[in-house]
Amino acid sequence: MRKIVIIPFAMMIVLALFTIVVSGSRIAGRALMSLATPAPALAQDAGTAKAVFVVHCYDEGKTALETMPGVKRVDRGFRHFREINTVYYDPAVITIPDMEKALKKAGTYTETVRE
Repeated sequence: MRKIVIIPFAMMIVLALFTIVVSGSRIAGRALMSLATPAPALAQDAGTAKAVFVVHCYDEGKTALETMPGVKRVDRGFRHFREINTVYYDPAVITIPDMEKALKKAGTYTETVRE
C-alpha cells in the first residue's frame, strides 16, 4: 500500500520541480536579455562610445555614473553571472578611468570588460 502512495507523490514532486526550472529559466532568460540588450540607435550615434564595467551592485554603479558629464546612458545587466553596467558616453567629455574612479569611490567597482 505504501508503494502505491509514494510513487505517484514522488512523480508529482519531480514534475513540479521540472516545471519550475523550465519556466524559471525562460523568465530569467527574458529578464537577462531585456537588461543587457543595448539600444542600437544610441550605440551607433556619432561620438558615442560604450564601456562595460563589472560591479558589485549595478544599481549603485548606475547611480554613480548616470549624473557624470558626458555619460549618455547607463544600462544594468548580467554577464557570466556577474552584475554589469554598460555605459554609453561621449569620449570627448569623459574617459574610462574617470568612470572607474567614480565606481571605486562608490565602492562597487570590480573590473572593466575589454571587448
